[in-house]
Amino acid sequence: MRASSGYLCHPSLQGDVVAFVTEDDLWSVPASGGVARRLTANLSEVSHPALSPDGAWVAFTSRDEHHPEVYCMPAAGGPARRLTWLGTTSTVRGWTPDGRILLVSNAGQPFFDLFHAYAVAPEGGPVERLPYGPVRDVAFGPRKAVVLGRNTDDPARWKRYRGGTAGDLWIDRRGRGSFRRLLTLPGNLASPMWLGGRVWFLSDHEGVGNLYSCLPDGTDLCRHTDHDEYYARFAKTDGRRIVYQHAAEIWCYDPERETAAPIEVDLRSPRVQRSRRFVPAGRYLSGYALHPAGHTIAVETRGKLFTMPLWEEAVRQYGKPDGVRYRLARWVGDGSSLVVVSDEGGEDGIEFHRPGEPEAQRLADVDLGCVTDLATPPEGRLVVVANHRHELLLVDPDAGTVQLLDRSDAGSLDGVVWSPDGRWLAYSFAVTPNTRSIKLCELSSRATHLVTRPEFRDVRPS
Repeated sequence: MRASSGYLCHPSLQGDVVAFVTEDDLWSVPASGGVARRLTANLSEVSHPALSPDGAWVAFTSRDEHHPEVYCMPAAGGPARRLTWLGTTSTVRGWTPDGRILLVSNAGQPFFDLFHAYAVAPEGGPVERLPYGPVRDVAFGPRKAVVLGRNTDDPARWKRYRGGTAGDLWIDRRGRGSFRRLLTLPGNLASPMWLGGRVWFLSDHEGVGNLYSCLPDGTDLCRHTDHDEYYARFAKTDGRRIVYQHAAEIWCYDPERETAAPIEVDLRSPRVQRSRRFVPAGRYLSGYALHPAGHTIAVETRGKLFTMPLWEEAVRQYGKPDGVRYRLARWVGDGSSLVVVSDEGGEDGIEFHRPGEPEAQRLADVDLGCVTDLATPPEGRLVVVANHRHELLLVDPDAGTVQLLDRSDAGSLDGVVWSPDGRWLAYSFAVTPNTRSIKLCELSSRATHLVTRPEFRDVRPS
């Protein structure tokens, strides 16, 4: 049986071999397609592989020892060797004409988005800074020609961006250190490459990221792919063909035939990361509520709702086993049921769960917004919720009504608590963007009162 493919990204091509990343590891596959072979089983994620011009090595970026640093290993498989210790973000971009690994890094820079180009030998040694100034990409052409990519990262992460830090290409046609802008397009450019005497790159100036090329003087702009939904990303060339990521696939463009097609990758992966596993519930604990009688606790962990008796009986799960997130669970006044916020159906709603009853009562057709806080009274089934609109709402599930109690124009309302006699609500109210006061609401009259001066940030009333 043919195994299904995964999410394939960061391809690199050399001859008949394509290296790529999926499942946070490095793999290779024949350029004509076929069964993929895993090259790494690293402790952390890897990215941006680049096969050497002779096909013997593959350099890549890894976070195995915390910071993204440059590693190199035999392209056929084997142990990887760490080559840089720059202590910041270092990303492999390719290989230099003299056989060294090309990388960009923001080491020693005052701003995290300021990168410079470096080179390091595959066997290790000094890391040399290249004399190109701030760059994200460097493409070496014939007769010492160079194209630099400034701000050229991944346009698919900021689609149709047209601002001042959009990707731009600069060219030195004679290798004399004098650069000029290659061409001006109203889009975001990335992945400069040399192939067949032309400069190739990715651009979304026509709406979606596609593969383009032009002459070294910036004329004769041509579009070579026609993707209209997903961006072409992370393009690389071996001097004859170009590979790039499109959606979750790897595509190959052949300039001689002027065709682009996906590479059929048979990913025979055990998919360990998707296997069922046990995780500590306490690590993902998001909320809890003690029963009014003190004999049971309600627990929210990993979006699921449970009750745990303190001594006898077993743990019980409430609601749908999977696919729905439950949060802000509270006991109703007499402890006979739980009220909880559920996102079943795509919007926040209130549900009541009674022990021993499989079906929950859901308050339908009520616009609560995105619920940020919830409180129940000492008696009865009324519920007070605060939401993302900075509103305080009184919900009567039996009547199916929602009443607005208070609203702030400056910030959220939170920390809502009922008085022991159920006549008052106390909560933290944003008076200005920088100050919060404790406020009271009398349920019988719906009147609200500030009880602390709006000079500080007063929170968590009780």
